[in-house]
Amino acid sequence: MSVGARAVLAFACVVSVGAVAYLTFVAPFAPAGTGPGGGKASPRWVTGTAATPGASPSGGRNPIVVDPGGVAMPRGDLPGWRLSFADDFSGVALDERWFAYDGQPDNDPGGWFDPSHVSVGGGLLTIGGWREPARRDLYVTGGVSNRNAVTQTYGRFDVRFRMDQGTGIAYALLLWPADNKYPPEIDFAEDNGRDRRTMYASVHAADGSEPEGSSVRGDFTQWHTASLEWTPGRLVFGLDGRVWHTITGAQVPSEPMALALQSQAWYCGHGWEACPDATTPERVNLQVDWVVSYAYDR
Repeated sequence: MSVGARAVLAFACVVSVGAVAYLTFVAPFAPAGTGPGGGKASPRWVTGTAATPGASPSGGRNPIVVDPGGVAMPRGDLPGWRLSFADDFSGVALDERWFAYDGQPDNDPGGWFDPSHVSVGGGLLTIGGWREPARRDLYVTGGVSNRNAVTQTYGRFDVRFRMDQGTGIAYALLLWPADNKYPPEIDFAEDNGRDRRTMYASVHAADGSEPEGSSVRGDFTQWHTASLEWTPGRLVFGLDGRVWHTITGAQVPSEPMALALQSQAWYCGHGWEACPDATTPERVNLQVDWVVSYAYDR
């Protein structure tokens, strides 16, 4: 399941992931209602193994969190995987391998992406969401892609991340087609801007067939490492070194894709996605400590 419409990207192309509805509920925490607009089919949902929750988030203004929990970025190749990209955000600005989104997400009048909401400092990538009077007081957020530096068919992807509490501000870590033509799409960590206690993953097949997805419980205001292993006909989703879901079959993409990291505010009345309300802090940050990807070494 995708968090919804994607940005008008730096290369000025609007893309949309469309709608998903929820028909089969396997767990009591599965979402109700319909997803983003656009007529996409409903994913088949199953329940993942629960992650270990951390401390409960507190209300009010979100603190600036800089301790990623002591998990260092992996170095070098892994058995069966050849390192293709790594960034520990040790500089003071986003480097040239990334580009930042700019524009309004398709099918989402409640959101806006702006490169000024993307920053690097203190060893972290921070994608901040806050209200912008110049944008009708919307919560403006941001997103980045490494499409201009690395695209690959198959591979492994690991991202160390956390997300502030903040109703109506969703996040997504995903793979997007190198030719910028949706579908397909692989979302390996995302939510719908609600309580940060459920993370979703899904695949949207290139033929437009019914998406398939899954969910896992945890406290995602705390640091976690989300992983994806993508091989021919197989997707393996991991969280903190533990496999929590696997998808196999013809719906698994087989074309070049690139990594994207983003947060997004949603309009009210959407259904599945929450919208900002009186409890939403002034600032809501998606923070990333490091990113690594590997080519599939066949």
